[in-house]
Amino acid sequence: MAVPPHEFMEAKAQFFDLEPLATDQDAWVTSVAVTLRGILGSPNGALRARPQDYRLLIDVDRMREELPAVWVFSPSDDIIQHVNIFRSRETCPFTHSRLPLLCWGTTGSAWQHIPRENRSLSNFLEAARQVLADTNMNSRAR
Repeated sequence: MAVPPHEFMEAKAQFFDLEPLATDQDAWVTSVAVTLRGILGSPNGALRARPQDYRLLIDVDRMREELPAVWVFSPSDDIIQHVNIFRSRETCPFTHSRLPLLCWGTTGSAWQHIPRENRSLSNFLEAARQVLADTNMNSRAR
């Protein structure tokens, strides 16, 4: 199920540059783009906490059922140091090019255990922001 217009507007009130990439025939949002502030997230402790903005492309059509893939449009793969972002290896359906993917770790299983009505776009984007704002040094992404 895609994101209803009112839920998209609620999320936009928290994430100001959130924009729809595609909608269905009923104007429900099926994919979004957003820039989230995170950290550089490098294995190098001295640089780890330096702020970094990430432009994300996300298919939210099945967000109620499962965490969607989060494609990192920018910065480019060769600049990304965040240990929770996979290197480019799969083709992004929005750009038709290989882009890095966010590593969810155990967040996917946690998402499945929260009530469906709480699996909102705002909560999803906050979960993504939290992944980008911290580092899981056990991640196998980088």
